[in-house]
Amino acid sequence: MRTSPKIGHSHTEQMNLIHEFVCRFDVQFLLYAINGRRLDEEQIVSITNDISEYLVKLKRQKEHLFKFNKTFNKHWATEDNGCFDSSIKQSRRIRSGLAGIKKVFMMFCKPSRKQLPVGMSTPQAYERSLISTPHYSADLYGLESYPPCVTELFRVMLEFYDLLDDCIAECKRALAEEKEKKSDPDQTWELLIADCEQSKRQHFLIIEAMEQDPALKKALMESKHITSDDANPVLKEYKRAKMEQREKTFAQDWFHRASPQDVDRITLVKAFSEADEDPNMMVAMTLFGKEKERILRINYAIDHFDKLLPEKCKRGVIPALHLYFFMEWCNPLVGVESWLTYFNKRYKECGGKWKTIGLSAINGAKSKYNNERVKAVIEKYERTKEDIRENLKEMLSNVTFQEKTA
Repeated sequence: MRTSPKIGHSHTEQMNLIHEFVCRFDVQFLLYAINGRRLDEEQIVSITNDISEYLVKLKRQKEHLFKFNKTFNKHWATEDNGCFDSSIKQSRRIRSGLAGIKKVFMMFCKPSRKQLPVGMSTPQAYERSLISTPHYSADLYGLESYPPCVTELFRVMLEFYDLLDDCIAECKRALAEEKEKKSDPDQTWELLIADCEQSKRQHFLIIEAMEQDPALKKALMESKHITSDDANPVLKEYKRAKMEQREKTFAQDWFHRASPQDVDRITLVKAFSEADEDPNMMVAMTLFGKEKERILRINYAIDHFDKLLPEKCKRGVIPALHLYFFMEWCNPLVGVESWLTYFNKRYKECGGKWKTIGLSAINGAKSKYNNERVKAVIEKYERTKEDIRENLKEMLSNVTFQEKTA
């Protein structure tokens, strides 16, 4: 007989042992255990009620587990604030199921009053339980010879075990996927970069404030929240890895061991260090990514945006549809409002001659373009869009983009 998971066994091993039992369980295990314990109908009904309660709890936890696992391996950092063993995390997602099946084992254990030899540990419920033993005598008459309460118990147990089978299989799938990703430094590095980009978008206003107030940036970068190695072990390792040019190894080593708060700190350090030569780049890199030539092209187009517009604009305001098509060309990584704030600020600073528009105007243009059904109007919109793209292509074709054009 296999030994049960004792203290020191991994949670993955525990799940494997339980999964093995769940997959081979059949009615003969149950009938052998009922006879071995000499259970009466009242006891069988009581056991059925207990397992039904575990079943209700496990159904809820299955929903949480599958929802959690949709994103578990799509992010470098987990929702936990700190380092942890992922197999423990997964087993906690089905704690009612794992606790429930251990109680089921105990329900079918014979009481033992034997004194164990000195130094021998107490056998676990899985080892002692009649329902899990591989050595049983098959019942000659089958389930039909037992009262209805036994049939109901078997039905409830099958439903519970089927659900537990789904949960453990999902846990094992997620852990196998995690192991595969962790073995590949390129994958873990890409996930870290993706998490940092998401963090950038979430902290756009902070990064924008840093750009406008260098003293604020200096204060944050010198704060213990960022500089304290004791408080930030993950950030400490990231800084060291960056200095030694082994960031991919860092991403691999700390995959699923860091928290989203660690990613936020890494993101701020990356944003500040990448844009140190040009502080104006911090916000732009948050909006458009870290490809500086692309940012320079966008900035140049904003600085000369009037060339993309008609000679006269209605009410002296930038046409919303023109601006919407330009925003599409820019393809920002963040929302419309953040992009529009960036555009309006830069357009005004470079002396644009028309009045800028607000968020509702550009959202209205987007809705009008996407929902228009009149063919003539659609063709007009498409011509405007094509004109802007052709004018941009011509405008940028004769410009050499270097740092000074930012």
